[in-house]
Amino acid sequence: MKKSYLNNPGTLKIDLMLRGIRIARAEESLSFLGRAGEGVDIVLPGGSPVNVPCGEEFTKDSPYVLTKKGESWVISDGTGEVEVRIVKRPEFLSKTTHQGTPYSEIATVHGSYVLIVPKRECVFFEKKVECSYCAGGYDRRPERAYTVEEVLEVVASVLEEGVSEIIYLSTGFTEDEDGGIGFLMPYIEAIKKRFNCLVAVEALPPKENHWIDQTYAVGADALLYNLEIFDEELFEAICPGRARFIGRKRYIEALRYASSIFPNGTVASHLIVGLEPPGSTCMGIDFLTEMGVVPILPIYRPRPGGALRIEPLNAEVIIPIYIHLYRAVKKRKINMNWMRDISIVTTPIEGRLLTGEKTSGLSGLIERFYGTRLGLKTAWGLSTLRRKLRVREVKED
Repeated sequence: MKKSYLNNPGTLKIDLMLRGIRIARAEESLSFLGRAGEGVDIVLPGGSPVNVPCGEEFTKDSPYVLTKKGESWVISDGTGEVEVRIVKRPEFLSKTTHQGTPYSEIATVHGSYVLIVPKRECVFFEKKVECSYCAGGYDRRPERAYTVEEVLEVVASVLEEGVSEIIYLSTGFTEDEDGGIGFLMPYIEAIKKRFNCLVAVEALPPKENHWIDQTYAVGADALLYNLEIFDEELFEAICPGRARFIGRKRYIEALRYASSIFPNGTVASHLIVGLEPPGSTCMGIDFLTEMGVVPILPIYRPRPGGALRIEPLNAEVIIPIYIHLYRAVKKRKINMNWMRDISIVTTPIEGRLLTGEKTSGLSGLIERFYGTRLGLKTAWGLSTLRRKLRVREVKED
């Protein structure tokens, strides 16, 4: 009998990310589909967001079909169906900056996940030591960096439309000793000065720890140094640039130090599911959580024409990894409320859905609260207060 994941939003999210979805013929021209390769953003029963691949070659064999029924949308797999909500493409993406740059070139949006990359380039490509899996468009040298004013225009529209209260900032990979944070600092400062929102930063580990202190002091609320691969030999083989110019040891040192500076649950690192054996990923989960770092587990999907090839993944192999993630984060008492509501990955807090465990009492109330806009604004206020206290303590020392 064909196995169905429709009755559990946690397993359904994982299987949808793996297998994609087909769009019923009558809905193929709808605007929510966006550009090719962007997928469709859907909110599953219970509120879990997921970005589902569609229109790509591998999705043609997907058992999942998205259909409109009256005023509702449903996903069916041949055995049943569940009602879902479509997240429409934000209106602000159709705007342009005062310099004529389309907002859609500056910001990537998936549901409530908003990523802004002011300068998209990677020195690893120039030196021909790029990561084998990379599909981020960092192989093309940009004509210029987007100005602080342009980024502020985009952030203002994001907040005004209510798309998200968290802005993720990232930069291309450079050889700078600061890991790229020096370039991002003016953007962080300007955003925090102008708006009441949270800012998460993705960069390379700096050579010296004082840059981590400055990253926190300047206004970053969360920090990501993405190790990507835990196994040492595979890390060197798949990520030769990271291995040569930064080193696995420095990644670990920087993550450990950052977790001692930033609030509980706000330091994270990617481990890509599918690029190493499941057991190795689980070892990486244990290692990171012991340091107080939140593992974020994106699922690897081979890009067309890419050099890296792996055996197809399936939900039966992957689901136990995410169960292990949830249990490890919970065991170490790491706050799960910061890294949440991200449609392109299954976050630790969503791992509870896979275990069947339910929240109750005060803990459940807190989790629901921090998932609201008011909760995020409260988190911003607490984060700002904590930062001011720490910066003052450092100066006094």
